[in-house]
Amino acid sequence: MRKVLVFLAIGVLAASAGAAGAYFTGQAQVPENLIRAGSVAVSAEPTSAALSMEAVAPGGTQWRPLTVGNDGQLPVSVVVTNAKKAGITDFYEALQVTATVDGQVVYEGALSAMRTAPFTLAPGARAAMRFGVGLPATAGNDLAGDYAKTTLYVDAEQVR
Repeated sequence: MRKVLVFLAIGVLAASAGAAGAYFTGQAQVPENLIRAGSVAVSAEPTSAALSMEAVAPGGTQWRPLTVGNDGQLPVSVVVTNAKKAGITDFYEALQVTATVDGQVVYEGALSAMRTAPFTLAPGARAAMRFGVGLPATAGNDLAGDYAKTTLYVDAEQVR
């Protein structure tokens, strides 16, 4: 008799559990969802010869502007570097540069080692960079008439 009561209790529990799950349901649809990745795009003006200068002299500095823009859809961190492409290595390694972004110094030292501190640009924003390039006052006559041809690299990475 005891087994019958246990089975009867289990049957009643199972039946009531099944009855408890009988609810009305409904559903709404929200179609046409499109998810698109953002983009990173950077620009520089002028697009060439930004640091071109003549008659660089020991102890002097010549300044050149460069506008960097975030043409993408995401905020970016920007770093500017430089690489020698041709010319006299001793002259290139003697050149000194001060780089600023909106008036703040982001690099000061040898042009050959230039890697600016990162600066952030919001989508659509522009930054006014300036580069002051010169030779130290101690530069000797052995650099007279020398030249260096360089390329600036403006690298942008999405801010995380």
